[in-house]
Amino acid sequence: MITAVQTIMGDGCPTCRGSLTSVGDAVPWCGSCEWNLDTFPDNRSDTWFWRRARRAERRAGFRSDRHLAGSAEPLPIGGHAYAVLLALSMLLLLADVALAVSGAWLILSDPWFWPIAGGLILIGIAALLRPRLGRLKPLLAHGYVVERRNAPTLHRMIDRLVTDLGAPRPDLVVFDFDWNAGVTRVGLRQTRVLVLGVPLLLALTPQQVVALVGHELGHLRYEDNRRRLVLQPAATVFGRLARAVKPPHRAVQVAQNNHPLVAYALLIWQLVGGSAYLLLSTVHLAVNGVIAAQNRAMELRADQMAARAAGTAAALEALDTMTLLPILSGYLQHHVEKGEAAARWRRYMGSVRGRHIDSLPARRQLSMRTAASVLADHPAAGRRHQWLSSQPAQAPGLLIEEAAGVRLEKEIAPYAEILHREMLDRVIV
Repeated sequence: MITAVQTIMGDGCPTCRGSLTSVGDAVPWCGSCEWNLDTFPDNRSDTWFWRRARRAERRAGFRSDRHLAGSAEPLPIGGHAYAVLLALSMLLLLADVALAVSGAWLILSDPWFWPIAGGLILIGIAALLRPRLGRLKPLLAHGYVVERRNAPTLHRMIDRLVTDLGAPRPDLVVFDFDWNAGVTRVGLRQTRVLVLGVPLLLALTPQQVVALVGHELGHLRYEDNRRRLVLQPAATVFGRLARAVKPPHRAVQVAQNNHPLVAYALLIWQLVGGSAYLLLSTVHLAVNGVIAAQNRAMELRADQMAARAAGTAAALEALDTMTLLPILSGYLQHHVEKGEAAARWRRYMGSVRGRHIDSLPARRQLSMRTAASVLADHPAAGRRHQWLSSQPAQAPGLLIEEAAGVRLEKEIAPYAEILHREMLDRVIV
C-alpha cells in the first residue's frame, strides 16, 4: 500500500513562503525550513499532563537531532558530560561492591537472625543493582551462528572491512530475523558478536550490505560497546531503584479492603515511595537523556565508517532503505513458494523502493518527526542522511562485483527459508 505524498499550495509556509508537504494524514510541514515539522499528534488516551510532557520530550529530541545534524567535526562525543557520567558510574559501582561486602561481613561476623537477614538484604540489593555483562544464549535463542564454511563471501567481506577500517574482527557472526543489525559484547570474556537481521539484508542491495557491516564495525573500532558498558551503572541503577520503591497500582483501593495497619503501611508507602519514585525516575530520565545524546553522535560516527566502507552513495541509499522499513516490512509475506523466499522477497522490496524514489525526501523529513525523542539511541534516518550528505563524498573502499553479490545472496537464502518456515508455522492452525 503506497501512502500519497502531497504538496500543499496556497499561502504556504509563514516563515519562508515555501510550499507545504505532507505524507498521508500527517500534519503538513515546510520542506524548506522545517516549519511545523516539530508538531506531534497527541495520544488521546493520555491525560492532559502526559500529553504535554510527551510533546515537550519529543520536541526536545527533535531540537537535539537537528542540532546534531548541523554539527561539524568533531562530533560531540565524550567531553565534560561523559566525564561526569563516568565518575557517577564508578561511584555507583563502588557503592554496589560496598553493599555486597557489608552484607557478607554481617552474615559472617554474627551468626544470628537479624545480622544474617540484614546481610542477605544488602547482598540482594547489590545483586539487583549489579552491572549486566550480557549473555550469548538469548542472542542464539532465535538466531544462528553463521560459520565461514556456510558464508565464505560474507566472511571475506568482513575480513576486508576489518583491515580497511582498522576494527577488531567479530568473534561471532549471527543471523536473526529482526529488521535490524548491531554489534554487542557479551559475557565475562566480552565476546564480540555481529548480529545481522535477515529481513534487513534482503531489503538492501549487496553494496548497501557493505555499508551496513561497515557501520557496525565502526562501533567496534571506536569501542562504543565498552563505552556503553562503563556507563551502565549510571544508566540503570536509578531506574531499578525507582521500580523497587514504586507503590503498588491502586494502593488506595487495596488499603480500603485490608486491616487498618496494612492500610496505614500502604498509605505511607504511597506517600514516601511515590515521592522517591518520582525523584529517582526524574534522575534516571535525565541521565539517560545525556547518554542517549552521546549514543546518537556515535551513530553518526559509525555512518562515516559506512561511507568509508561502501562509498557515500551506498551509505545514503542504505539510510533511505531504513526510512522505508515501515513500508517494506509489509512485503515480507508467507505467500511464496518453497525455495523462493529470498529471491521473491528481495524482488518485492526492490520494486517498492523504486516506486518510492520520488517520495523519499518527504519521508526522510517525516522520519525526523516520528523518530524524535530525547531518549532515542539513534537519530532519525532522515537526520542521519542529512548529516552524511553534508560531509565530503567518499569513494567505495570495497566494491562488490555482480558475481560476489550473487554469491552473497545465495548465502543468505537458506536463512530466509528458515524464516519462511517459521512464518508458515505461525499461520497454520
